[in-house]
Amino acid sequence: MQFKEQPYFTSPPTVRKAMLFLVAGWISLLAFIYHINTTFPGTVHPNNAIRVAIVGLGIGYFVFRIRPWARTLCIFINIGAIGINVLFVIIRVTALGLNSSALTLHALVTAALFGICTYFLLIPATAIFYRAQLPANKDKTGSEGQK
Repeated sequence: MQFKEQPYFTSPPTVRKAMLFLVAGWISLLAFIYHINTTFPGTVHPNNAIRVAIVGLGIGYFVFRIRPWARTLCIFINIGAIGINVLFVIIRVTALGLNSSALTLHALVTAALFGICTYFLLIPATAIFYRAQLPANKDKTGSEGQK
C-alpha cells in the first residue's frame, strides 16, 4: 500500500507560512476567549467557545488539505476575526467597556496573526499553488479530457 504524498509538503514557503500563522491565530483566538472569560466571568458561554474551536479545526483541516475553496473561505473568516478583534480594541480605547490592557494587547496580537495569515494566503504564489490543485477541466460529456 502506497501513501500519497500530501501537497502541503511540496508546497511553496508562502503556503507553509500561511498555515503556521493560521494555527497561531486560532490558538491565540481561543486563548483570547478564555482570557476574556477569566477576566470577566460569564462573558462568554462555553458553547460559543466550543463552536469557535470547531470552526477553527474545520477550516484549518481543509486549508491544510490544500482545498482551493477552503483558502477563499479562510480569507473571509480571517477578515471577520480581524474585524472582531479590531472592534474590541476600539471599544477598549474609547473606554466603552472591558478595562484590561492585557486583553487589548491580546486582541492586537490575534488580529496581527490573522492579518499575516491572510497576507500569505493572498500572495500570488499561494493562489497559483491552490489553483493548481483544482481537478482537471471536464468536457461536456462529464468525462475527463484525454491528452
